[in-house]
Amino acid sequence: MKDRILNVLMLAAVAAALVLTFLKGAPESAAGLPLASVAATTAPHPAEVYRARRRETRAMEQSLLTTLAASELTNPETRSMAEEQLVEITANDEIELAVEGALAAHGYADALCVARNGSMTVFLPGELTADEAAFFLEIARDASGLEPENIRLTGY
Repeated sequence: MKDRILNVLMLAAVAAALVLTFLKGAPESAAGLPLASVAATTAPHPAEVYRARRRETRAMEQSLLTTLAASELTNPETRSMAEEQLVEITANDEIELAVEGALAAHGYADALCVARNGSMTVFLPGELTADEAAFFLEIARDASGLEPENIRLTGY
């Protein structure tokens, strides 16, 4: 339970950082250079930053859980919980990668997917029309295998 709470807190912190990054914006120019030049040379897209953090965090979680599950000193209940958490992390990874890959194939490489506990949120750049939402929902459903009521779409 504690691991899940920590995962939710980590996810909330990353989501808040993403939202703040987009709300904050950037100055019209920096060091006399146009914004496009500065952004293209110095700052990766927030979606890429999130993906990198997600990979690092998941790798660390998987390493710790694998150590717990393999340790002779771990009690059986904790070992079982660690193994269950490893399976859940792997399943979430597979869903996120499948949905993000399917959306990238349709030209939406900046889309992000966060899967947890049999549900998922897909973050897409900009506001969504009803037709776009239906299109994205179908892609997410096909790629994830989740039911539409377990998929949330939101713009960022």
